Amino acid sequence: MESWFLYAGMALCLFALWAIARHDWVRLTTISRQTAGEVIGHRISRDSDGTSYAATYRFSAEGESHEVTDQVLHRAPVPPLGTRVALSYPVGRPDLARVPRPLLWGGIYLLLIALLAILVAKLLGWLPG
Repeated sequence: MESWFLYAGMALCLFALWAIARHDWVRLTTISRQTAGEVIGHRISRDSDGTSYAATYRFSAEGESHEVTDQVLHRAPVPPLGTRVALSYPVGRPDLARVPRPLLWGGIYLLLIALLAILVAKLLGWLPG
């Protein structure tokens, strides 16, 4: 029975890695461009924990105007409207622009890989208990 939970946990880790890596693959394998985006609004999300805000940025790239919404939610509408923020996007894909947060995304990948390694080690009997 324990092995089923370990397999389910490993499948969940692999799915989570796939779900975020499929969007990051282009970012990791393509040259990035830098641009500045202006905060034009905040997307509001309400749930049982309260209200969260994600900034919406407008910027010009590759001859067109684009809008993207931040992937990170905040408890307050930050940054304020009109603020200029550095954005990064893969060449040819300004729709994938986002605020560069390499430590955040690196930490998420590291956490998922470490959890997967622990589950594999437990399944192989390398961990006691």
